[in-house]
Amino acid sequence: MASYNTFLAITTTGRPVLVTSSARKAYQTLRVGVRVEVWNGNTKTETVYTRTRHLLDRYIEAERAYIRNKQEAAERRNKQRKRRWSN
Repeated sequence: MASYNTFLAITTTGRPVLVTSSARKAYQTLRVGVRVEVWNGNTKTETVYTRTRHLLDRYIEAERAYIRNKQEAAERRNKQRKRRWSN
């Protein structure tokens, strides 16, 4: 089973605002009165507040790298597919 992070945005009253696997969405939701909890599996990795929002930077960079690699792989597959059909 894959191991990935889940980001849970919670208000100060404990009401969940957003549950997502996107660090960028969690970063956009983060504001005064909202904290973001990072979960991996069933364990809470860390809690991020507005004053410590720089802690989400490594998750955002990892997400961007994942999307970049995924895009490059798709481009390679499309290139091979075009080469196969052109012959």
